[in-house]
Amino acid sequence: MTTTLQRYRGADIPLIDGPRGARVAASTLKAVAATFAVAPRMIEVAPKVYNLVGIGISSRVMIDAPEGLVIFDTGDDLEDGERALAEFRKVSSRPIKAVIYSHNHYAHGTRPFIDDSPDAIVIGHHDVNRFLGEISTGFASGGEFPEAVPALTARYERQFALHLPPQGADTGLAAIIPPGKPKGTVQATHLVQDGQRMNVAGLEMQFFTRHFSDSEDTLTTWVPQLKLVYNNFLWPSLFNFYTLRGDVFRDPRSWRNGVQQIRDLEPEIVVNTHALPVVGKDKVRDDLTRYMDAMSYLIDQTLRGINKGLSPDQLKEYVRLPAHLADFPNNAETYSEFFYFPLQMYNHIFGWFDGDAASIHRMPQDEEARRIVEGFGGAEAVFGQHEAALAEGDLVWASRLLGWLRAAAPAEKRFALAHAEVLRQIAYRSPGTIPRHFCLTQALTLEGRIAPPASVLPPVPAILAQEPGRYVDFMRVRLAAERALDTDARLVIELTDKQQRYGLVVRRGVCEFQRQPTPQAGEPVLALSHAVFARLYVGQTTLADALQAGEAQASDAVAAQHLWSLFDTPEEASGAKR
Repeated sequence: MTTTLQRYRGADIPLIDGPRGARVAASTLKAVAATFAVAPRMIEVAPKVYNLVGIGISSRVMIDAPEGLVIFDTGDDLEDGERALAEFRKVSSRPIKAVIYSHNHYAHGTRPFIDDSPDAIVIGHHDVNRFLGEISTGFASGGEFPEAVPALTARYERQFALHLPPQGADTGLAAIIPPGKPKGTVQATHLVQDGQRMNVAGLEMQFFTRHFSDSEDTLTTWVPQLKLVYNNFLWPSLFNFYTLRGDVFRDPRSWRNGVQQIRDLEPEIVVNTHALPVVGKDKVRDDLTRYMDAMSYLIDQTLRGINKGLSPDQLKEYVRLPAHLADFPNNAETYSEFFYFPLQMYNHIFGWFDGDAASIHRMPQDEEARRIVEGFGGAEAVFGQHEAALAEGDLVWASRLLGWLRAAAPAEKRFALAHAEVLRQIAYRSPGTIPRHFCLTQALTLEGRIAPPASVLPPVPAILAQEPGRYVDFMRVRLAAERALDTDARLVIELTDKQQRYGLVVRRGVCEFQRQPTPQAGEPVLALSHAVFARLYVGQTTLADALQAGEAQASDAVAAQHLWSLFDTPEEASGAKR
């Protein structure tokens, strides 16, 4: 039996009812509580240093400095910030002199702090405002391929339990971000570079920006006078080099080096964006070293296995943390599972090819599944084997069998319902919230109880917050190539309120984006405002309706509408209509 999947293949995993009735492994709740605040409280980690925990997934810190208060991170949204400010005001009524962002994720509750103390400065990584500008509308728009953000956002919703019920066995656990709440984002007024020193409210501080963990704008703050570091490197759970929702590549070397940098400062207090604080010079050094060593073990042993010629499947078993590292509470698999990470490193180095020449040419999944099912004796025989595996507690094999049955007979509801229940049982036993939420979301989808989108289109304010040409450019990835193979023409789009002109050149199945083209005789020019374009982009209106209402004008309406029809509609683009 593979040790990586043992907990899903017959191991005795006691289940209990957790927060809001969530069905979960008892060991998971115990591990979460060891390093993460499960209830609101204010911890005075040192004289005049207060750590507010348990009112969200992020930690907040207040230092009562000589000249006033310094706040580290403000929360997920406006309401989160208001709650944090109210708690800090129970401790001190002194003016807030500075807010410091560890990264852009928890900078969205700042507005109440600035309203309270308008003269406060906001300090952040030299790139933080770029990230804040992208997500302040509530819709992230960056990444290595920002055109794919709608699909990434849909996975984000699954990871953070946005489609799961608020109560009961299938509810989300721990890492949950409520959707749609207003933001209280404030951009940084003081952008710092790596190694920069600054006097903040009477305290000397040094900032480090070279290394990053889960965000490229990670800022580590060192307060020598207090022997204190505030950071986004030591998490309450296993470092998350790869997240199932997808993201930019998180370099494990940078994360490891960030932890090492903190350790080598020899702090006596480490306060963290998520984890409970660590106090005491020896304990701080020991905790940081064990966290860092787990990363080094992963990196080096994965590369060792790769150089031995191991496949991704073999790496899952080859690279496993030794007990002295796996048993360290902050290395618990309460967010993600360790075996993801060697696979992510392999994929980053080699891509999808696993080195086996037989993997290069694979038949379509549905055809392969039909042949497997037939070879196993037919659908009823395979279903019977699933039931036998389920009775033995082998959820992994039961799920695999049902996956073949569903691929071979996608219209058979019985197979979908059976697979849903297997995924649910896997979710309950999962040590991490990320796989739990993905499995439960898919289970409820297979049962027809929810219908999560394949992609989440940006809201109009998110489009309007970007430079005008951004989403005109993104029309490239909506071109329905099969409808445009015989077309060679250009649609010129004028955003009248922005005095900007763009071209979408359709060239036999390819779309080229142009800036400031000069319209040629006879080619259609479509004139409309940025706001009307945004409404077109998300499907709040159609081009025909916009033209009829006078919200858009075209030099050749027939030609403009024909070229526009070569692009997927918003429904088609988001997978709602295929």
